[in-house]
Amino acid sequence: MSRPNFSGRRRPSDSPESDGCPPEIHSGATEALWQYLRRIESGLDQIDARIDRLYVALGGGTVLLAAIGLISAFVIRGG
Repeated sequence: MSRPNFSGRRRPSDSPESDGCPPEIHSGATEALWQYLRRIESGLDQIDARIDRLYVALGGGTVLLAAIGLISAFVIRGG
């Protein structure tokens, strides 16, 4: 996940000092938030990969069952 790049000038009300906290606290909190968001994104990527494998397995099983059904129909019919 890339960090957003906000260009432009800050308004005085947007400055970190406006809430009474020094800038280094905001920097640490911001970094912690980005780290947390990266961990969430990584977890979602792992879930997505597992779902993809599940779809492939289900699709493969469906094709296999269809092939078995088709072959058994020919065997029962005697042709």
